[in-house]
Amino acid sequence: MISLPIEYLHLETGVLPVFLAMLFWVQLGRTREIGYYTRSGRKQLFCLVSGFLLLTAVFGIFLFNVSPLLAVELAAGCTLSLLHPVNALCFFVHLMYLRPWEIMTNNVLLLALPRLLAFLCIFSWLLHPDQHGKPTRSTVRGLLVLLVFSGWLFLSTFQSPHVAESQADWFRTYFKSLVVLMMGVFFIESEKSIREFELTFVISALALMVVGYYQFRTGTTNAGRLESVGMFGDPNDLAAVVIMAIPFALVPVFNKTAGLTGQIAGVLFTAFSMLVIWYTKSRGAMLAVVMQALTALSLRRSSHKGFKMALLVGLLGGGYFIALHAIPRTSEEMQESSESRITYWKAAVNMAIHHPFLGVGFDQYPDNYEHYASGTIYEWGRRTAHSSWFLAFAESGIPGGLLYVSFFLIALRTAWRNRRRWPAQLCALAGYGTAMSFLSHTYSLYFYLLSGLILASDAFSKRTDGGH
Repeated sequence: MISLPIEYLHLETGVLPVFLAMLFWVQLGRTREIGYYTRSGRKQLFCLVSGFLLLTAVFGIFLFNVSPLLAVELAAGCTLSLLHPVNALCFFVHLMYLRPWEIMTNNVLLLALPRLLAFLCIFSWLLHPDQHGKPTRSTVRGLLVLLVFSGWLFLSTFQSPHVAESQADWFRTYFKSLVVLMMGVFFIESEKSIREFELTFVISALALMVVGYYQFRTGTTNAGRLESVGMFGDPNDLAAVVIMAIPFALVPVFNKTAGLTGQIAGVLFTAFSMLVIWYTKSRGAMLAVVMQALTALSLRRSSHKGFKMALLVGLLGGGYFIALHAIPRTSEEMQESSESRITYWKAAVNMAIHHPFLGVGFDQYPDNYEHYASGTIYEWGRRTAHSSWFLAFAESGIPGGLLYVSFFLIALRTAWRNRRRWPAQLCALAGYGTAMSFLSHTYSLYFYLLSGLILASDAFSKRTDGGH
């Protein structure tokens, strides 16, 4: 893998202080809560400062010629992670978004960061036994469905002609997503932690947009569409992650008790997001925006809700089709893209029909695409299903596909049940669920992050309301 220009790493380094300031502000708020106290405060402060200086020195050895500021930021993030398990989880998630190891692929420390940060999450969780999330029975039922799907997906690896390689891919990709979801459920324990996790989505998406917009404006991409770097090199993937973050950025805008600074920041983030989505030329993302707007309107209490809903549907639907024609992609390109996507879906259906029990196997769609593709085929070689739902049925069979859809519906139902308390979570899932219908995000980290947040929020809601 070739290292990308160092400017991308500097841009991410420039956004990282915003994230660290958010962690510090949330942690400062925790210290003001009734019942929160620290024994041997001076001793702990001395240990934290000493640890920060030591980590800065160690990280500086590996990053001095790359970015000394990044070494300081990583040390600060690790130090804040020791103060609360959710701080550690959010820091881990933020770095999983930024993925600096995909920019500097020859740096030993950056390559080791995912494992180091995962270990830091577990260590912080063990360090604070009184600050754990407590899943309820309904949360556990959702987790059981996911675990059954995970086991079934692992069984599908035996369908692969190279079982050992397929199982290694399962642990390298899907298992990470499963672990992060579990962390969310067992780490998030309060309303402050819920908001902290939501803001992590927002600031992480901002970093990706800054890098992508810089790359687009400087002409360092030949795709003609705005994209980011690493795993977000595809414009549609970037747009989907941005879609998921927009509702969380708008929380203070519709909160009468929120400060003016938060409201202005939410509006600016949303405006920048819409600009980025436009430049990605992603039709699926535009449709997802429409779905989010409809979801938000359905949450409003109004005597004329039906009429307003119909009016908004007409306006948004008309705007969507106008955008499709105004978007700077040729009609031939868009028609070919649409017909290719149908071909991918047909191939997935054929795979599920011919292998109804376990599918063609985990991560085996690309190798089987040409054999099962039918109709007019525009693209050959190793392809993907371009739909999270079709991919699940193709690679894990009908039982696996039904389990995957069932878990999504559980997350959706849970978000709907808590729509009054956390409406942004429902809008985020509605938008991202629409976007992932046109993307192969079946095993992607981001759906599981959002689902973990929704399940953890539901568990907290039931505990505080006296439910079970």
